[in-house]
Amino acid sequence: MKIGYLHIGEPEHGIVRYGRYLANEARTRPELSVIEAEVVLTGDQTVDRQTLLTAAATLSEADLIHFQHNAHIWGKKHQVQHLKTFLNACVPPKIATLHDVFYPPHHSYLWQQVRHGKRSVIDWLKAIARAQLSPNLRGLRQILDRTPFVLVCTEEEAKRLDRYTSVVKTIPHFVESRSFNITPEAAREQLNLTGKTVITLLGFIYRGKGHDLLVRALAQLPSNYEVVFAGGLGHEDFLQEVIELAKTLGVFDRIRVTGYLSEADQALYLAATHLAVCPFKQTSASGSLCTWISSHKPILAFDLPQIAEYNRLQPNAIATFSAYTPDNLATAIEQSIEQTQDDSVIVQLHRQLEMPVIFDRHLDQYTVVAKG
Repeated sequence: MKIGYLHIGEPEHGIVRYGRYLANEARTRPELSVIEAEVVLTGDQTVDRQTLLTAAATLSEADLIHFQHNAHIWGKKHQVQHLKTFLNACVPPKIATLHDVFYPPHHSYLWQQVRHGKRSVIDWLKAIARAQLSPNLRGLRQILDRTPFVLVCTEEEAKRLDRYTSVVKTIPHFVESRSFNITPEAAREQLNLTGKTVITLLGFIYRGKGHDLLVRALAQLPSNYEVVFAGGLGHEDFLQEVIELAKTLGVFDRIRVTGYLSEADQALYLAATHLAVCPFKQTSASGSLCTWISSHKPILAFDLPQIAEYNRLQPNAIATFSAYTPDNLATAIEQSIEQTQDDSVIVQLHRQLEMPVIFDRHLDQYTVVAKG
């Protein structure tokens, strides 16, 4: 079987890397051959159209094509046209993995306010109309119309799609293999963190990932606790708000913002970390969480449905806090640090999510599609 993979987006983007990891695993399978095409959108619609047509032509000899989707990598407000260009030009059957599946539409929340007399029915109807015209929903419909089913990484994302399609299959986000060639102590020494208890929040800095909550919690923790925001800057305005908050609370000197990290530098921070904290207020699937699982580090996360999915796979693999307050987070951090570090449960979770295991589940779906 010949599999075509479209990699669309900036090469360093997590979703682009996700697709490349799948293609790399496919290349290890003797029964498969692989074709890959890369697209980086420029914003010039003429150039982007031609690039997508070229990618489609490159992949035309495949038995099926697997591509990844979120609004950002497909061009946000231009995603509908980009999808139409690519999908219309592709002859082989296609499978899409949807990432960052959007939350229930705004009008579903407005309806609750209408019921309680806080908003008018007219506001609700306008919200419905806007949702129907949104690029996200129109892009989703393009994909659903041209694929036999879609893949998502979590059951929670599958539930979000219930109102649009019943043909959704869940395959968890894979966890890559990882080993460190440095001890935690040596890594902390190299990073000038000797004597510190290192709490790390990994990934791009965006509102809703909990950076501000972690700063407020840090103000309640012992002075030797240091927080590392390890990853790209993302929303710089939000980062400035977090920095000002840290200064106000007197913990600015206990926070390190690394910016985008090379693989080698990221490995140093992973090794140096005592506790990985994932205080996401909302999420889809999390690549950074999977990175922590691969590192076999203790993980503390807000008690979201996606975290519960992992703990159903391997009970007690990820510690949680359940009220989204600085007090609760600070208490949970101290409790996690005080516990004896036993990585056996996280290792067991990792084994269930290793790339060969997860790719086998993709291969099952490829086979179904290829057979028609």
